[in-house]
Amino acid sequence: MDRSGRIKVAIVDEQRLFTDCLGLVLDRRNYSHCVVPVPEGCGQTNRLLARLLAVRPDVLLLNAELGQVCDGGALIAPMTRAGVAVVVITESASEAQWGWCLERGARLVLSKNESMASVLSVVRRVSQDQPVLERSERDRLIGISRQQDMTRRDAQERLQKLSPQEAEILRHLMSGRTVREIAVVRVVSEATVRTQVKAILAKLNLQSQLAAVAAAHLGGWGVRPLPIAG
Repeated sequence: MDRSGRIKVAIVDEQRLFTDCLGLVLDRRNYSHCVVPVPEGCGQTNRLLARLLAVRPDVLLLNAELGQVCDGGALIAPMTRAGVAVVVITESASEAQWGWCLERGARLVLSKNESMASVLSVVRRVSQDQPVLERSERDRLIGISRQQDMTRRDAQERLQKLSPQEAEILRHLMSGRTVREIAVVRVVSEATVRTQVKAILAKLNLQSQLAAVAAAHLGGWGVRPLPIAG
């Protein structure tokens, strides 16, 4: 609380309009609030964490998706350990991501589509240490997150079985190239590429190129630029 005994709420979000509007509403409801700016430049997670710990809010309204500048999700556990009630506000509709945040200590995950009245209700309840999420729903979301994590690890293990040449073929498929286009880029026959695609599917234990591409994305492979046929 601040010196006047008001609940102190910190807001972390890159969208200035959102933070300004939310701050105005909190002020009108007699909450003490501060917007903690996201530091500029990459790799600023620890710096942002230090700022938040210095503020020591009662409630933290956090956007866990702060881009490459900061890993918002990495702030949840340390702020929770510091005794702060963390509420994640996100644009994501992924239940697995919601469960991930809850498992790390977030009291609740709210969609940005929720009304200001809903956000204020949650702030009031968590500041009074009241429950804001049914235990069964929390367990369900955390279960979804853990299942996705297991599936991701399995995909990563299978992807590691690919040879460098097969990995390159798969990345071409991720870029949307056809077998014919890959053959031109690699200066080999289409039959050779098809044989390599079959080997990829066998190692990944999958039946289609689409499934292989999905597994690569799930395993954390981003699409990176590859040579373009001249």
